[in-house]
Amino acid sequence: MPRKLPDYLPADWPDHAEIPTRDEWNRAQEEDRIADVALARMRRRRPPTVPTPESIAAGDAAMAEAYARAAEVVVRRIESRELLSIDEFCEAVGVTRDWLSDALTEGRLFAITGPHGCSFFPAFYADAHIRRVDIEQVARVLSPRDPGSQYWFFVSVRTSLQATPLDALRAGRLDAVIRAAEMHAEGAPPRVLSVVEELAGQSGPLTVPPQHDPSGSFADVLNGARRRLDKL
Repeated sequence: MPRKLPDYLPADWPDHAEIPTRDEWNRAQEEDRIADVALARMRRRRPPTVPTPESIAAGDAAMAEAYARAAEVVVRRIESRELLSIDEFCEAVGVTRDWLSDALTEGRLFAITGPHGCSFFPAFYADAHIRRVDIEQVARVLSPRDPGSQYWFFVSVRTSLQATPLDALRAGRLDAVIRAAEMHAEGAPPRVLSVVEELAGQSGPLTVPPQHDPSGSFADVLNGARRRLDKL
């Protein structure tokens, strides 16, 4: 004789299945409704965007434009003599190429790479109102960061200092600048090539070439970026 089912269960409830209580049945029904809503929302989601030749070309064009702008920033810094060539730097600071090579290796100095691997150096190392050893000490703390990030640290206003680190060093606040540099360097990602280094074709560690033309500009880099844009 078939068993009698509660009125809340469907008539085709399997004979071998246990009979749930009304509360268990209601909870199961609510869970089903929640699952149905979730599935319906998933079906309504837009499928992931598939890259197309047009979207890839647009991304390449945006990157090329970003590279060109980055190169232009470095050009302005070179033309305004915020960045000096190797010979200009050695003369302004009063150091030799051997000192410069050692300082790069030890992290006491950093360089912004220009075209063909030519290196340009911050002119503030020659600031008569800042002890060079103080700048070198800060630079060593910042050495985990890429050269562009190091340069930006020195010339931008830091909230903790209420001044740029250069101005703070001019005021003799070395300890405060060191603390700010430690915060800036904390959690720094592994050293990667900057945009300018990539543009210049620099694929290895920074080296000091025996000679270079101090009058060199970034024109070839800019033209190369624009040629890439024209091909897209």
